[in-house]
Amino acid sequence: MKTIVILLISVFFSIASIAQNKEQDEILFKFIKAHNTGTESAIAQFIKETYHPKVYAKLNLKSHIAFYNQIVQEFGPLNFLTYETIETSASRLVVHLIKKDENIQNKNINPLNILVVKIDISKADKNYMPHGLGLGSLVCEQRKEQ
Repeated sequence: MKTIVILLISVFFSIASIAQNKEQDEILFKFIKAHNTGTESAIAQFIKETYHPKVYAKLNLKSHIAFYNQIVQEFGPLNFLTYETIETSASRLVVHLIKKDENIQNKNINPLNILVVKIDISKADKNYMPHGLGLGSLVCEQRKEQ
């Protein structure tokens, strides 16, 4: 029985993943990998590979690395599975991620422990973001809506 439940969950996440844009999935995977590695070089490499070259050429790399490091410190390692997909389109993906050790099936996770990730894709070149990721705790998103 447990195997069937795990199989069904895997199929569900596979179908949800297919519905997302391939480039968005790649950027999300690269972000989680860099985040979980947690080093400045991993974060710098993520930024270099995913920010549009025109944006990358103008940004303050140290301040961007510091921002991502802050998220690493606040959330710790992330689960590679998407907790919830909020929005998906050809140019945008918004997902909720949770900590690596949290159960993906738990629907009662504290909003402070849910990371909202917003990925916008460049219309000119779908392999890059026209600006950085939108990152923050779900609780902050909920406060904005009130």
